[in-house]
Amino acid sequence: MGILALHVLRRRYINMFFDPTLSCNLRCRMCYFSDPETRKEMHGCFTEEDIQAIAHSLFHRVLRLQIGCGAEPTTFKYLDETISLASECGVPHISMTTNGQLLTLDKLKRLVGHGLDEIILSVHGLSESVYEDMMPNAKFAQFLLTLENLKTIKAEHSQLKIRLNYTINADNIQDLALLPKIFSELKPNVIQLRPIQKIGESDYNNFSMEQILQLYDEYVKPAVKFCEDNGITCIYPQRENLMSIGHKDNAVNHVNSVIEMLPCFQLSPFNGWKEKIDPYHETFEDYCRRTNRVKFMLNLLFGRVDSEHKEEEGTTKALNYQIKR
Repeated sequence: MGILALHVLRRRYINMFFDPTLSCNLRCRMCYFSDPETRKEMHGCFTEEDIQAIAHSLFHRVLRLQIGCGAEPTTFKYLDETISLASECGVPHISMTTNGQLLTLDKLKRLVGHGLDEIILSVHGLSESVYEDMMPNAKFAQFLLTLENLKTIKAEHSQLKIRLNYTINADNIQDLALLPKIFSELKPNVIQLRPIQKIGESDYNNFSMEQILQLYDEYVKPAVKFCEDNGITCIYPQRENLMSIGHKDNAVNHVNSVIEMLPCFQLSPFNGWKEKIDPYHETFEDYCRRTNRVKFMLNLLFGRVDSEHKEEEGTTKALNYQIKR
């Protein structure tokens, strides 16, 4: 009902997930970019004109712009222009997820100067051996340099939020013990610890929770305590959350996923992307009329939704995370 009210009143409520380019400089083993067959399908890049059209069509309804969802945004030629346009259009929160390997100090200064509010670092190891094994083509020395650069930027722009996303698997969970060493000076605002899940074909294929559960008290709990002691918001799964992975309630999960996706809008330069929305000829309001968005929300509100839902193999199931501030 709240989302419907915001929509009718033409208020900002969209959480836009935006990949301006489908490329990556790394081949992280837990990512589909490590799979040669998937990489053949991962191509596409928005032009400068596309970015301007998308900004005009959508940004006036965007509450949060998440740049970088399934690819690496720092490989995009017009990243600076994208953030500038979002800021000029009044988007309240502009975030970017990145592996950080291409973030020089000058580039960081430019992006933050253009209006970037948050940098989310995707990291899969905190020792040189694990980091470079899990993130092929990445250099641990560059990761440490990026942290130093972020510390410099943070001193000049205290409002900048820094978040660490750490995907836990059986081979990198022990590196959580290095959190106090790596982040002794630069304290992220948020650290999210999330278990590995299958999101596509990848080089790494150990999706078992067994060892993670065995080592949970030894490594996850101290990591949460480190965050608590240092004023870092920690988002983490509890044991029962980990044990729930793979147990599906299709009907309930379908309804929940529909509600969760209502305020979300994802856009990537896949072939035929204008079939979803053509920003050169329609606005977000035009798109909503064409797709009967209000009717759909009313049907959902009054329980008239299809509860029969078959999840595709390889899709993830949203977890209930604990948040400790």
